[in-house]
Amino acid sequence: MKKIAVFVILVLFALNMLANEVTTLESNFIDVPTGETILIAVTFEIPEGYYAALQEDFFGIDIEEGDGIRGGKVIYPEGYIETDFGFVKYEGTVTLLKEIIVDGNARQGEREIELVAYYQICLEDGTCLVPEDEYHTLTLFVVQGMQSSSSSQSGSTGPMSNVMKYILLAFFGGIILNLMPCVLPILSIRAFNLVSQSNNSHRNILINSVLYVLGIVVSFLVLATVVTIIKLSGEMIGWGFQFQNPGFMMFLVSLMFVFSLSLFDVFTIQAPGLNTATKASSKSGYLGSFMMGIFCVLLATPCTAPLLGAALGFAFAQPPLLIFTIFLCVGLGLGFPFLVIGLFPQAVKILPKPGEWMNIFKEVLGFLLLGFAVSMISVLVVLGLSITSVLYFLLILCFATWLYGRFVTPLYSKSTQWIIAIVAILVIVFGGMITLKGQDISNVSAEMRIDEFWNVFSEEAVAQGRAEGRVVFVDFTADWCTVCKMNEATVLSQSDIKQAFIDNDVLMLKGDYTRRDPVISDWLRRYDRAGVPLYLMFVPDKDEVVRFPEILTKQMIFNALSEI
Repeated sequence: MKKIAVFVILVLFALNMLANEVTTLESNFIDVPTGETILIAVTFEIPEGYYAALQEDFFGIDIEEGDGIRGGKVIYPEGYIETDFGFVKYEGTVTLLKEIIVDGNARQGEREIELVAYYQICLEDGTCLVPEDEYHTLTLFVVQGMQSSSSSQSGSTGPMSNVMKYILLAFFGGIILNLMPCVLPILSIRAFNLVSQSNNSHRNILINSVLYVLGIVVSFLVLATVVTIIKLSGEMIGWGFQFQNPGFMMFLVSLMFVFSLSLFDVFTIQAPGLNTATKASSKSGYLGSFMMGIFCVLLATPCTAPLLGAALGFAFAQPPLLIFTIFLCVGLGLGFPFLVIGLFPQAVKILPKPGEWMNIFKEVLGFLLLGFAVSMISVLVVLGLSITSVLYFLLILCFATWLYGRFVTPLYSKSTQWIIAIVAILVIVFGGMITLKGQDISNVSAEMRIDEFWNVFSEEAVAQGRAEGRVVFVDFTADWCTVCKMNEATVLSQSDIKQAFIDNDVLMLKGDYTRRDPVISDWLRRYDRAGVPLYLMFVPDKDEVVRFPEILTKQMIFNALSEI
């Protein structure tokens, strides 16, 4: 009932916004001499129960430029800060000032200029309405004045153009996601399948590629649905939230393990009772492409690619329509390379010719997936499962898949195949009930397994470090985050980087997001990120926080430290 009520309130309020203007232009006629900079005022009436945050892309004023008239900066009044490091927020009546620069060579006479006041208002639970633009006409009477050669950058663009910016970021972030270490194995397997199909008709290659992309898109739409439902219920979540659930993690580890066994030819999925392998493969090929798309999304969600972090951070604060739009664009971007191959099958010719190398490559990919499954076991331990119980269940899973692969073949009768298939399923179900029975994780320690170089993150630790005049570096990470592990191995754990931090007396704090942490969730939202990794550096005597991109390099760290 709560989520339905919130949704109804948002819809009714959005309809009301269409009929009632929130902004008022204080003066619509101004005399101004050339070479002068003037200030115009716009008053925003923010409805009760809502707030606007000080973010120039989503709360401000812009003007139509031309003929020597340009926009300058927006001047914001004092607001209130919810926490020591949070956004400045505004409620009630707020007046913003906009600089208008009239050059010395501006055309004189009466001029009508279009002014746009843009805003996005949010509920206290973080749910935000769609960004809005309200237009006003400002009349200027330009007269001869002092000559000026001053120059200024234009003001910010309106929020709807920023929505398009984040949509493009989502699409290109999805494309880049193909190159992330958590997705590359699936990319290789998909390319392997296309090589296998290279002797088939162009029609089959197109259908398989489209089904692969469809599996990706459907998975992202399901994920968007889950995110929307949870948001409307009042809960705040982030990218990769499902990896904080032990049941989902056990399912994913099992899926990677079983899929790797199939690459070793322990079993082949086929419906019991089919008389010929050809008939089976022709039916399972299309389904396999669709399922491969779903599997790709399952492995992609712990990664936050460059560009994608900003787009998802924006999406998680938006209404349902924009959430679905952003997620759809990420899915289309992720599947775009193979959609291109499907539309232009001749591109398959670039790939190597089929041969014995394919069998070797397939088995290498199997070991790669096994490695991923093993790496995820440490996450299960943090989430409350014991290594022994997980290994016993994987042993049972291995036996069940061997049973299926050994007896569910055309060599046996239809009834035997069905019996063995049912037995294999029962072995998995009862094996899981015995080895993975519910465990209480409420008492599992949330302390990071860190060395003497790092300290456990807390808001108090950040505040204390800043009060002591120290540089504070915060690393928000998770055991299931592949990009986080890559940054740690290639940058943060390197001896020269550690020495640079020590030389500058940097307080190193690490926040563990492997399990759900509402404080870390709040910090991620505060800095426009939907998930980990997030790297922040607080510098003494500076209010601005240094925020690093998702993929770190040593040079980024050295450059930031050199500017202290």
